[in-house]
Amino acid sequence: MASIGLVSLMVLPAPGIWGLLIGVGCSLAILVSAFVWVLDQIATRLARTWDRRDRRRRRRAMHAGSGMMRKAGGPAPVEPPRPSPIQERARIAALRRQASDAEPFRVR
Repeated sequence: MASIGLVSLMVLPAPGIWGLLIGVGCSLAILVSAFVWVLDQIATRLARTWDRRDRRRRRRAMHAGSGMMRKAGGPAPVEPPRPSPIQERARIAALRRQASDAEPFRVR
């Protein structure tokens, strides 16, 4: 808007002090808007830098090693490992041997 005011002053000059005041006002508006634009650019870069730094900190704080991430909350309950089919057959055979020792008169 201030640029339009300066261009119109060049095309249609205002007489005396009015022209000077309008020109100074437009120039100040251009300078203030440029200053605000520069401040906005600086603030945007600082915000991005802080955001990246916070992300790195959060990632490092939650890292549990070897590509695993800790779960939120307490430790998960640990289930006993399931036996393989061979281990299961061996367990059943041991139970049968114990049963045969307890019942000597059982006919097979």
